[in-house]
Amino acid sequence: MDLFIVLVTFGLGLFFIIKGGDVLVKAAISLKNITGISSVIIGATFIAVATTLPEVFVSIFAVAAGNHGIAVGNAIGAMIANIALVLALSLLVFPNIVNRNEVFTKAIFLMLATVVVFLFSLNLRVQWYEGIILLAGFILFLLYNAKESKKTGRLCPEELNRPDGGISTAVIDCRGAWVKIIAGFFFGQIMLLAGAFALVENGEKLAHIFGISETVVGFTLIAVGTSLPELTTAIQSIRKKQGGLAVGNVIGANIINSTLLFGASAIIGDLQGESLPVSRETVFIAIPILMIMTAIAIVPLLVKGRTYRWQGAALLLTYAAYVTYLMIVQPV
Repeated sequence: MDLFIVLVTFGLGLFFIIKGGDVLVKAAISLKNITGISSVIIGATFIAVATTLPEVFVSIFAVAAGNHGIAVGNAIGAMIANIALVLALSLLVFPNIVNRNEVFTKAIFLMLATVVVFLFSLNLRVQWYEGIILLAGFILFLLYNAKESKKTGRLCPEELNRPDGGISTAVIDCRGAWVKIIAGFFFGQIMLLAGAFALVENGEKLAHIFGISETVVGFTLIAVGTSLPELTTAIQSIRKKQGGLAVGNVIGANIINSTLLFGASAIIGDLQGESLPVSRETVFIAIPILMIMTAIAIVPLLVKGRTYRWQGAALLLTYAAYVTYLMIVQPV
C-alpha cells in the first residue's frame, strides 16, 4: 500500500509539472505573438525560465531537505535530458531549424557556463562564492536578452488609437491577452511548484524502496520528469514549425540550470552550514558527458551554420548508453 501511494503521488507530481508547463508555454507563445520578439529570444528567456522552474524548485527543495544527491543529479540530469531527448527530437524531425546568427552568442554562453560548472566542481564541492558568480552569470544572460528583445519588441499592436480618439479594438484585445498571459504564468508556476515538491518527496522514497541511489533517481526519473515542460515546448514547436522556440528553449534552460540552479543551490547549502557536495561520479563522468553532448549539439551549428539529423541520432544513442551505465554502475 505504501508503494502504491508513493507511485500515485509521484505520478500526480509529474502530472502537475506537465500541465503547469503546458499552461506556461501557451502563455509564452501568446507573449511572442503580441510582442513580436524573435522565437529564439522568447524560447531562451520567457519559455526557458518557465520550463526550468521545475528543476529549480526540485533542487532547492532537495538541498533544503539535505538530499544533495537528488539536487545535483536533477540539475545535471535535466541538462542532459534537455539536450539528448528534447533537442535531439527536434533535430531528428526538423534538421536545420535555426540559423547561426540567432543563437551564436547564446550557444557560446552555454558552453562557457557548462565549463565553469565543471571547473567549480573539480574539488567535489561548489562554494557559496562560486554560487554568487554563477548567479551573476544568470543575471548577465537575462540582461543581454532584454537588450536584444528591445530591437524588435513592442507592447501592443501598432494601431493604438481610433481617429476619433477612442480606444481601438486592437488595444482592448491586447490588454485582455496580457491579463491571460500573466494569469497563465501565475497558475502555471503554482502547478510546477506543487509538482516539484511531490517529485522530491516521493523520489527519495522510491530510491529507498528499490535500493537505488538518490543520484540515480535524480539523473533519471526526476531529471526526465522535470524536463517534460521542455519536451512539451519542443513538440508544440515542431507542430507549429517554429524550430527557434525549441532550440532557444533548450539553450536557455541549460544556461539557467547551470547558473541559477547551481548558484542558488550552492548558496542555500552554505546557509545550512555546508557547501554543495558534488560526487566524483558526477564531476568526472556526468558533466564531461554533458559537455560532449553540448558540443555535438552546438559545434556544427557554429561552424557550418546549420544542424543535421545525425546530431539528434548521436545524442539519443549517447543518452541511451549513459542511462544503461547508470543502471549497471550506480553512483553514490
